[in-house]
Amino acid sequence: MRLTVFLLWIFCVSGLMAQDFSFKNMDLGGPAQGSRGVSIADLDGNGLLDIVVANQMDSTLLLGNTIFFNAGNNFRRTPIAENKIQAWSESVHTVDVDNDHDLDIFFTTQFGVPNLLYLNNGIGDFSITTAGDLTADLTNSPGACWCDYDLDGDLDVFVVNRDGEDDNLYINNGQGQFKKANSGPWMSNKGDGRACSWGDLNGDGFSDLYVANFVLKNDGKVIGKHRNYLYWGSSEGKFTEQKEGIPVEELNASYGVSFVDYDADMDLDIYVTNVARSDENTLYQNSGSGLFEKITNNGITYEVRRPSKGQTWGDFNNDGLLDLYVANGTEGYPEIQNFLFAGSPDRSFRRVYNSLPAIQGHISAGTASGDINRDGFLDLYVCNWGGEAERNDFYINQNTTNNWVAFQLKGTKSNSYGIGSWVKLITSDGAIQTRYLVRETGYGSENAPEIHFGLGEQKIVKVEIIWPDGKIQEATNLDGNQLYKVVEGKEIKQAGK
Repeated sequence: MRLTVFLLWIFCVSGLMAQDFSFKNMDLGGPAQGSRGVSIADLDGNGLLDIVVANQMDSTLLLGNTIFFNAGNNFRRTPIAENKIQAWSESVHTVDVDNDHDLDIFFTTQFGVPNLLYLNNGIGDFSITTAGDLTADLTNSPGACWCDYDLDGDLDVFVVNRDGEDDNLYINNGQGQFKKANSGPWMSNKGDGRACSWGDLNGDGFSDLYVANFVLKNDGKVIGKHRNYLYWGSSEGKFTEQKEGIPVEELNASYGVSFVDYDADMDLDIYVTNVARSDENTLYQNSGSGLFEKITNNGITYEVRRPSKGQTWGDFNNDGLLDLYVANGTEGYPEIQNFLFAGSPDRSFRRVYNSLPAIQGHISAGTASGDINRDGFLDLYVCNWGGEAERNDFYINQNTTNNWVAFQLKGTKSNSYGIGSWVKLITSDGAIQTRYLVRETGYGSENAPEIHFGLGEQKIVKVEIIWPDGKIQEATNLDGNQLYKVVEGKEIKQAGK
């Protein structure tokens, strides 16, 4: 009798949570693909978010790195460019490399092909280009992360490499040409990078860098797990490596990393997805000064024990609390479910078991989120690659309750999309929500270049935008259920007006 009551209670609670997280899966067509990473962004300037997918073999005749252009009620599938480059692409980045206020596309590649950069003509037509050292170096590159680390108004990029190759920092000259930094603590570090993230971890105004590494090898054989790297930025544009402390001493087989202010205290915490069956995913809570404590009593850090790669954070039910979606999968592991975690007011997380994105079995890699159908709720795209070719999942959020607000940033003195900015929101119940605009999420992927907040039933009292140089722009009593465009130092207005 007690068991029956308990099972009924579990069913009722999980059923209520499933109603809070309702999705449907939309098939975008095309062949099944071995996909690794995805980026969500408006590439053709029509105000709708498009989807770019990185596949394990890039060829217009074979699988092809692919754009799905969003036309409102349908999607147009097209290869990136008319070329026959054969490359294993792992991560994809939509980024304004030449400061012309449209998004270009960068792929990291492996196995003897340079990394690929395609320039946007402003309406979503792309042409392959050379960009100095960035597209000349022959590296095995699973991932990259973009940031204006030197605060000169353009985006630079750090590229992580595998199997003991040096990682590299490439500095933008402002016109989309990149020169490799000739010094840095990452040189001769012999990492096995899979992902990285930029952000100001200690609040000194300068971007810091974290690298997720996979395994140690000797003569091509795996001999152990690898530690991760943390590099501190400075006003001189130089970096120092931290070699002591839990975030850099723990040995995990890491694949993904995200910087996120999960506890809304205006500093960046670190969440790492690990791929070994013996590893839990790790959450490092920031003290505010760049000192980190490993959190072990949170639902996203224990009893996970899956080969986790991708991750994306967002308020998927618009209740005013951050949620987390984790994509799982690796070689030799049967099809498994991905994880959906619901945020709670005490900043803990509960696993949701019966919402569609957490039910279907796949071997997944990167995942990203954005409001693709412009209904105010975040949608999910998941890259799958089981058997080297498996259909991806495009989960459209079906929720209709709860209010929301979103912001697009346009830099004038800062980089064109405001990467590295904070947004702080205060609602009518006194709650504070925070977001830090960093595109890279987890492994190989990027969220939409927009800041999204769920509001529940609350109203907006105040919003503050803190640009990378520390200057604050604010507005009060904005309407909910609107997308706003924020022009640095000038105006905050509804998009399209």
